[in-house]
Amino acid sequence: MSTEKANITLDDVAAKAGVSPITVSRTLRKPNLVAEKTRKQVELAISKLGYVPDLIAGSLASRQTRQIAVVIPSLNTPAFMRMVRGISEYLSPRGYQFVLGDNNLSGDDETKLIASLLGRRSDGIILADIVQTPEARKILERSGVPVVETWSLTRRPVDMNVGFNNQAAAREAVRHLIDIGRRRIGMICGPLRANERGRQRALGFKRAMEEAGLNSDLFVELPLPISFSDTSIALRTLYDRDKQLDGIFCSGDSFAVGALFEAQRQGRAIPDDLAIVGLGDLDLASYVVPALTRAEVPGYEMGRLAAEMIVNRLSGQPVSKKIIDVGFELVVKGSTVKSA
Repeated sequence: MSTEKANITLDDVAAKAGVSPITVSRTLRKPNLVAEKTRKQVELAISKLGYVPDLIAGSLASRQTRQIAVVIPSLNTPAFMRMVRGISEYLSPRGYQFVLGDNNLSGDDETKLIASLLGRRSDGIILADIVQTPEARKILERSGVPVVETWSLTRRPVDMNVGFNNQAAAREAVRHLIDIGRRRIGMICGPLRANERGRQRALGFKRAMEEAGLNSDLFVELPLPISFSDTSIALRTLYDRDKQLDGIFCSGDSFAVGALFEAQRQGRAIPDDLAIVGLGDLDLASYVVPALTRAEVPGYEMGRLAAEMIVNRLSGQPVSKKIIDVGFELVVKGSTVKSA
């Protein structure tokens, strides 16, 4: 990926849209003052060209702001906080700061959010997922800034990639439930739209169940915004569908903690009545009673590596590996197996 920024100007957008530069400027700054037909022409031209408006043009002498943008799927879940801490603790001693963006688990918001962050001259972008839309990918490719996609692996990253095999992690977690004798296993996950991590985890669940000849249809997708109360409803929904439910795989640790609390509220013994497995690196998972069995992933390390790759690129240093698999580890605790 080139480190030179594509020189697409406001005049280029105006020519593409068949309007004046001042109309483009007005559309960007005060869209409510522009006729709908004209506004759509300008927005289409921006999308096709991958134009990123410079929102602080002329205010900086240097082309580097020493600001890195970090985009996470949702501020409502704590799943990405260790990654953010890894990013922060690497960047801060090196004179960089980060700005956090939340795309609300929505592919619809992804392109606008990325364009906004780039428009404020972020020197690089770290994404807690794989880029979801062709429009967002085009903008990132044209921007010329270093980009690291995390939490999933892809053979075709926009630029660089640090992640793990979500499908394999889910598959191993579910196989653990099967290995300890559970046969009526359900899954609780977040919204799968615009969520490559979630889709791969759901696929891992289904494949593990089908390979064992078990029903893979006990599946609940949580709505937005996600809360512990939704996890409680999801658990009750699974029990309504199968009174003999004896195991749950949750696609995130926070869902698993919520399910554990709800099961205990219902008076169900963990793990005797219900075994629960999560996936992630939530600190709380080790402190609930019983502690949570999970496919553990190194969120902090993903963040640190992503930040290091960005800084190396900005410093002109070579990046030896553009795709890094940080792996995962199944950590067995009391939510599935009682200690001797």
